[in-house]
Amino acid sequence: MTKKLTFEEKLNQLENTIKELESGDLGLDESVKKYKEGIELAKSCHKELEEAEDLVVKIMKDDQLSDYETDAEGREDKDA
Repeated sequence: MTKKLTFEEKLNQLENTIKELESGDLGLDESVKKYKEGIELAKSCHKELEEAEDLVVKIMKDDQLSDYETDAEGREDKDA
């Protein structure tokens, strides 16, 4: 079973992938593989950021911290 990476872990992995690509030490096949991995990580991070932004906007719009859901914690109810 594969552990789901946190946003921070994905971002760190993306930064490491970029460093590897920028080093110029990889062959063509490995560079293409790393590039594809980097694109997938970037897309995943972008999606998580958009979801977090949507949640913040909803909280600000509702002007309270009630009835929100996070992937990591499941359903939570908090009173403002």
